[in-house]
Amino acid sequence: MAEWGWDVAVTVGEDPHNSEYTPKRWCQREFISGFTGSAGVVVVSRDHAGLWTDSRYWIQAARELDGSGIELHKMVSVEDKDWIRWIAQNVPLGGKVGIDGLCMSMGEALQLENAISGNGSTVISRPDYLEALWPDRPLLPQDKVWIHDEKFAGRSREEKLSWLRGELEGMGCRYMFLNCLDQIAWLLNIRSNDVEYCPFVISFALVGPKGAELFADVSKFDSDTLFKLKCADISLHPYSEAGGYIKSLKTKGKILIDSQSLNYETGKAIVDSFGRDNIVEGGSPVELAKAVKNDVEVEGFRKAYLQDGIVQTRFFKWLEEQVSSGARVTESDASDKLHELRAAMPDFLDESFETISAYGKNAALPHYSTVRGQDAVLEPHGLYLNDSGAHYTYGTTDITRTVPLGPLTDLEREDYTLDMMAMIDLAMALFPEGTPGCRIDAIARRPLWNAMRNFGHGTGHGVGNVLSVHEGPQSIRQNLKDQPMLPGMITSDEPGIYREGFHGIRHENMILCCRKGENEFGRWLGFETLTRTYLDTSALDFSMMDRREIEWLNNFNRTVYDEVSPYLTEDEKEWLKNKTLPVRI
Repeated sequence: MAEWGWDVAVTVGEDPHNSEYTPKRWCQREFISGFTGSAGVVVVSRDHAGLWTDSRYWIQAARELDGSGIELHKMVSVEDKDWIRWIAQNVPLGGKVGIDGLCMSMGEALQLENAISGNGSTVISRPDYLEALWPDRPLLPQDKVWIHDEKFAGRSREEKLSWLRGELEGMGCRYMFLNCLDQIAWLLNIRSNDVEYCPFVISFALVGPKGAELFADVSKFDSDTLFKLKCADISLHPYSEAGGYIKSLKTKGKILIDSQSLNYETGKAIVDSFGRDNIVEGGSPVELAKAVKNDVEVEGFRKAYLQDGIVQTRFFKWLEEQVSSGARVTESDASDKLHELRAAMPDFLDESFETISAYGKNAALPHYSTVRGQDAVLEPHGLYLNDSGAHYTYGTTDITRTVPLGPLTDLEREDYTLDMMAMIDLAMALFPEGTPGCRIDAIARRPLWNAMRNFGHGTGHGVGNVLSVHEGPQSIRQNLKDQPMLPGMITSDEPGIYREGFHGIRHENMILCCRKGENEFGRWLGFETLTRTYLDTSALDFSMMDRREIEWLNNFNRTVYDEVSPYLTEDEKEWLKNKTLPVRI
């Protein structure tokens, strides 16, 4: 900073594509601070260092930053820009604020510029500025690219490109630059293993009126994949040439960009080439299109959740028997066993995120990360939480179960029941067409609010089809967002209760938005539950639940047994039968 004349240095921790899960090469926030969470901003001035992160990571960040000299600044939500306000209040007159413009979105960089411009301060972009401090910085992944077959995608890349060009024409645009890896993977039906837990290809794409340009590591494509892309008029260029290619375009027109995801450096190249008057800023049409699953994709998800139901029946049976017998099982042991069972299933590709295997007080951290050798031993009492998922060739799963390992306290049983009621109430929800997720979030929170309890994270997120386990544009959370829930959207249903130092509880199913009927009051939507893993009823206080909740629970567990049991051994069937016995109303 002294050498470059910077007064403040900002490390946002994203990659050039604004991805949720960051390839090791771009884990710059973790490198500079030691904080391993997936969201946060590090700001270093000449006399202060701070990490800004949201409530999911307050406990974790406090532990990981202890003794580092970096102060934790608590944001209420990930959308807050408190760090920008802090910089504006603390940068000296005429100061310089340094950023890595490849790893900060254009929108965020412009917000920062506007916030500090009043006192004559400026933003300086220096791509990969941490390189000088990071001699063993990881290289880019070299895994091969593979085709996501149309029999799993439900639509060909040619169909998707034709649809997108129609959307662009309606917006008066000739071009669109795609920056987000999940959108490129969906649009072109390509996958790789460039991002841990997310089968993406590190790439940029430019869609024009006729062809499309893909910027990626050329060595990762075999001849068959190149041929299939060429048949769709997709040309391949080196990853580093995206900005140069944009500047070389001779035929211009209007171009659509999403400044909230497009990185600052590439955004500058587009502005220089097209001019500000020819840039249309807006949300990508691809985001909504990939969120609304077609019939082929929905059937793929159903199959994936059946596979997971088989796996998790075997896992929880194993876990119960091991713990009750007095065997030593750690959180890592449990995670390893679940991975072993999943990996043995046909069509398994990879885990869809790092498994959260948390016992007792560790489960009070919503995004707890198990550290081998420092993890807890599971004991025959209290609650164990497991949040995990997988990519199969035809669909992606995400599921959380909290199960009793033995006797519970009255408070554990009460919280367990309230959280189960919250999940069930959302699953049973009916709402008029056009209702956004933020309007139905309170349905899940009602049982908790009635008992004066709450949780800090969202209630539901979208899940991609062999893409990211977290996707939008829909979400079920308190933050105001006007995206309506639409038939075909697949969203999680995962309320939680967390008591620091004691326990954490989360029940999570995946729900498909679907039509429920029409009358003189309008069209009505609701949900179909896709998950096929039993819900443990032994920890419930049924006196707290109403008749409809218990009926839903009985029907769900009956469906799980009917669909999963044909794939189990006789011993496994008997165990699952006991777990899914109906509760008397």
